[in-house]
Amino acid sequence: MGFRDLKCFNQALLAKQVWRLYEGTNPQLSAVLKARYFKNDDVLAARRGFDPSFTWRSIWGSKSLLQESLGWRVGWGWTINARNDKWLMIDGKFSCPKMLIDNIPDFKVGELIDADARR
Repeated sequence: MGFRDLKCFNQALLAKQVWRLYEGTNPQLSAVLKARYFKNDDVLAARRGFDPSFTWRSIWGSKSLLQESLGWRVGWGWTINARNDKWLMIDGKFSCPKMLIDNIPDFKVGELIDADARR
């Protein structure tokens, strides 16, 4: 097929599988892996676990590749935590800004948006 770097291609396919698990587009695989490896969380917060299968080790290992490029589409910002979620594009990468307001634990991006002026 003419792949330039088979390792990078494999990582991309595994990251795509992580995305499918996150979105829930493969319900049978999601149900099986969720029952075993991430019962109370989503796949992005899952841990490697003790004695994982080869499949889970491969998927879990490519999770960081997906997380590097994930970011929020802000919209009105009421579901985005301003302190912990990657919602701001800085130097071509999504990142969390350093917040000066420390006394509000669940500060949302929507609180920063002026809805009337749309900015």
